[in-house]
Amino acid sequence: MANLLKGKMKILFLCLFVLLTCTACSSPRATDGKLKVDQIISSEKVEIRKDLVNVTDIEDKDLKKEYAKYDDDDLITIEPMTFGEAFSSGWFTGLIVWPLAQLINIIASFTDAGWGIILTTILIQGVVFLFTKKSQMSSQRMQEIQPEMQRIQNKYAGKTDDHSRLMMAQETQKLYQKYDIHPFGTLLVTLIQLPIMMGVYYAMTRASSVVLGSFMGISLSQTPLYGFQHLEIAYIVIYVLMIICSLVSLKMPQILKKRQDKIDHVKKKEYLDTNNSAMNSMNTTMYFSTGLIAILYISWPIAMAFYWLVSSLTRMCFSVFLHAMIVKQKKAS
Repeated sequence: MANLLKGKMKILFLCLFVLLTCTACSSPRATDGKLKVDQIISSEKVEIRKDLVNVTDIEDKDLKKEYAKYDDDDLITIEPMTFGEAFSSGWFTGLIVWPLAQLINIIASFTDAGWGIILTTILIQGVVFLFTKKSQMSSQRMQEIQPEMQRIQNKYAGKTDDHSRLMMAQETQKLYQKYDIHPFGTLLVTLIQLPIMMGVYYAMTRASSVVLGSFMGISLSQTPLYGFQHLEIAYIVIYVLMIICSLVSLKMPQILKKRQDKIDHVKKKEYLDTNNSAMNSMNTTMYFSTGLIAILYISWPIAMAFYWLVSSLTRMCFSVFLHAMIVKQKKAS
């Protein structure tokens, strides 16, 4: 009971953190859809054309008056944003958005904005993996033991008496203990992705290297929606690949489990053909999550779609690594 309450408290804390994260930043874009000029995060002086940014919705009245004198094709000089300036606008901006944006800028200064996104994404996913390795292991095992979970559910299907419910709970708990699964811990990876995704969104929206940069001829500040409207194949390809890889990364544990069963010559149990509601429910959740990502990212800068594509490919690699560890532990036991 104590462990259950502890798990719920952890989830409550994470939900609160996510809520605070989502409300910690104001939108860096103005009502006209352009990035506010005072929101750009740079590590050195950069210049940008006035008509590419918004200069009317910024808070600094003196700057607003000065920029009003500029013509649309005039260049505006952006000064480097310090940590203190970023932190003064909010803890989330100072502690998460500013470091990520500056990391992208620094890497991009040696290569380009595309590689800045790629290397930053791999680094972020690597750090998340190190801190949530145990939770990710539990999450992967949770998917891989779905056949055994289905057997328990079918065994007590239609039985609503207290004794049957207790026995089902006990068998489920034994299954979790057998595979060292912590159900509440599996939510950690899901919950932690939201603040990270929001932090990366703001960082990539505001990083000067992304705002002004491109990758293989693609402007990273444009959106996939722009690509569909103007039939720009590169934008469409990146967006479609992002959706495919996102879904595959979620289903990777199931794919690896099926492959391992073939290697181990595991026969499919009859009960899996009669009632597979648990697996169907999991697949529905995956499709819903992928659909939500597709809806959100179609109007976000293509840099975010590129980020999610690289993230999905990185998560696939981690899934293969975790699966190999699970198989190794099974053979050792």
